[in-house]
Amino acid sequence: MGHEMISRLTDRQRDCLRLVARGFTSKQIGRQLGISHSTVDNHVLAATQLLGVTDRREAGRLVTTDGQELPRQARGLPKTEKSAILGSLEVLHPPAPTSLKLLPPLGGEANDQSLGRKTVQILTIAFLSTVAVLSMALLVSGAFRTFS
Repeated sequence: MGHEMISRLTDRQRDCLRLVARGFTSKQIGRQLGISHSTVDNHVLAATQLLGVTDRREAGRLVTTDGQELPRQARGLPKTEKSAILGSLEVLHPPAPTSLKLLPPLGGEANDQSLGRKTVQILTIAFLSTVAVLSMALLVSGAFRTFS
């Protein structure tokens, strides 16, 4: 797989993959290019199929030609940007690295966690949900006993 496969990509596919390689999410890429995140996903999917890779990051690495090590996190986007779809947007800054969190991150984050880490987060949510349901059941049961 060489330059001839990459040259078959459209300009928009190459733009999307370059930003993927820099660590941006589909939503961030869409905001930067003025297209929807689902359109970004469609461009990335078509490009990965054309390049014969299964991972969007690998496709991004193939498109980048500088040979430098890719950053693990996206650099911050500008505070405001112009979007053809939504006008001026306020872009969220990536959260600062934190220590152990009780709940997993919500939306907007690249989901590059290992299967083990995802499993731990799912089990944590299941445990906390069970504790909450049992607590509510005990409160309701106590209220019935008190007022009966």
